[in-house]
Amino acid sequence: MPIAKAPEAKTYLYRLRQELSDDKVSHCIFTAEYLSSFAVSLGIEHDDAVAAGLLHDFCRDYDAHELLDQARQFRLPLSEAQMAAPALLHGPVAAALCRQEFDINEAVYQAIYWHTTGRPGLEPLGQALVVADFAEPTRKFPEAVEAREQLRKHGFAAALLYVAEMKAAFSREKPVVDPNSQAFVLWLKSNTPT
Repeated sequence: MPIAKAPEAKTYLYRLRQELSDDKVSHCIFTAEYLSSFAVSLGIEHDDAVAAGLLHDFCRDYDAHELLDQARQFRLPLSEAQMAAPALLHGPVAAALCRQEFDINEAVYQAIYWHTTGRPGLEPLGQALVVADFAEPTRKFPEAVEAREQLRKHGFAAALLYVAEMKAAFSREKPVVDPNSQAFVLWLKSNTPT
């Protein structure tokens, strides 16, 4: 079902165009379309998939100061990793702002909050957003192409584990590592049937 069928899609898109560059708006649209293409098969509501996909990068253009300021205003817990690399806060801050402005439900809130790193116990919508954000069709880097192949050939669980492993590997190459990325991989491995 197209994202335009979601009742709030026009409102979200209007606000995204006010907050983000054209490239990031396009990424959000493709993430929502891709997510909604497989969400129903995972038991995820279409409208929740659209909301999470469109709104996940709502704060992606905020600078470090704005992210830290917003996180403090919302009284979000700040980790050492987030203090050192405030870009990691774009998910949590977006979740809080979108809850305030759009009254998103808890599943959408959690999906947006954790889409960058994942976390142990992440619910299905959050897991699906992790895959869709990484692998939406305009992402041309080899790992995104492989993630789409994993989803197509081997199913969602294989794609999710692959994406989580790649994100954890990418994070280890950065100066600041968020421990949630590796914890998410370990949790997935311990909860994946063999």
